Amino acid sequence: MDEMGYVILQLFILMSMALILGRVFERFKMPGLVGEIIVGIIFINVIIAYPGVGDYIHFNVVSFDADETHFLNVMGELGVIFLLFTVGLETRFSDLLKVGRPALYIAVLGLVIPLVCGLLYGIGLGYSHSVSLLIGTAMFAMSTAITIEVLRDLDAVNTIEGKIIIGAAVIDDILCLSMLAIISGIVDPDTNNATIIANTVTVIVFLVVAFSYISRIKKIAEKRKKIMMAERKNFYRLTGELMVGDDATLPKARTYNANKATLLAMIVCLGMATISSTIGLAGIIGSFLAGMMFAEFKDTYPCETNFKILTAFLLPFFFIYVGMKVRLNDVSASILTLLIGLIIVAVITKYVGGYIGARLGKVPKDSSVVIGMSMIPRGEVGVIVATIGLNLGIFTNEMFTAVILMAIGTSIIAPSLITWAYHRMERMRAQTEQNSAL
Repeated sequence: MDEMGYVILQLFILMSMALILGRVFERFKMPGLVGEIIVGIIFINVIIAYPGVGDYIHFNVVSFDADETHFLNVMGELGVIFLLFTVGLETRFSDLLKVGRPALYIAVLGLVIPLVCGLLYGIGLGYSHSVSLLIGTAMFAMSTAITIEVLRDLDAVNTIEGKIIIGAAVIDDILCLSMLAIISGIVDPDTNNATIIANTVTVIVFLVVAFSYISRIKKIAEKRKKIMMAERKNFYRLTGELMVGDDATLPKARTYNANKATLLAMIVCLGMATISSTIGLAGIIGSFLAGMMFAEFKDTYPCETNFKILTAFLLPFFFIYVGMKVRLNDVSASILTLLIGLIIVAVITKYVGGYIGARLGKVPKDSSVVIGMSMIPRGEVGVIVATIGLNLGIFTNEMFTAVILMAIGTSIIAPSLITWAYHRMERMRAQTEQNSAL
């Protein structure tokens, strides 16, 4: 078998395991993504414990760790980018403005409270200010992909709670990544402050331009739809045939067939993600904005169904890759003690920030509980912070492992907490309605 054959074999093994374990967790009313994370944990640790397994399927752990562009990571990142694009397709700019105030409160408090408490926690344990600052930094960023996937499983993306969470997640990502650049400069003496300021200004300009365009795009979409409908009526008048779907016989059609529309949307999505990454934001911010642009063109650019299929295929690799960062042979008693403390602080601070922010935004208590739980999962930013700390020599291997496991541990814990809180909210509201009827 050639190397490509072995890559296909690895994909087959991982996808099969993810499908089976994901279904098992769903059977027990838990999110399937937890099973996908556990698949990654099992896969990588079996290969570490039994190197012969890795040799048999040609999977090299050393190469995997050293290569950030490993195909599993690339596929997972594409899955997250496409996920945020589809979420953007379901999020109109006017809807985002309606939840702007509570979303802003949630994002700001969800950054400040974990950062301050993480800093104080590190200092309390006797670590230096640089180490403590990075601990706080690792705690303040939520994992947008995990939270949104749970909301999709609950069919809650288009609820008021879902819209607030998505709005808060977007603001949270923007604030956290901007703060990450600043804090990285503080702990790294070689960073130029002028560069940090320039990057921050660039981010602000990009976001202002993007949202300004999105706010005006509705008029363009309505004009395009009117032209398309006029052409359809004219076609029907001349031929007597009803024009439906993406019939290519329509002269100068203003509608694309699904495949062409998906290709165009993919180009815009990847282009916006590239711009976003280049200026220091996460690629998912750009893809979300691209999705919001296409949200007004659903009738003339029918790409939503195809994107959901692409996401369903690629997204599990993101969660598998997250799980593959967990190395059980690195876990010792001292790391375990540190890890438990980090997880407790991470869960409580992010929940409190989300809950208080929601209440300040006049959100009901039951909804605020759901929102607070939705802020808990950390993810890629926690991993990035741990890597920065290790590369700068600020984190020891022990602290690096603990922060990585904290990010992954909260990602495993949070889906069940979000699901419980959401179902609790539904039960309470159903009970209230029943009591009112009586």
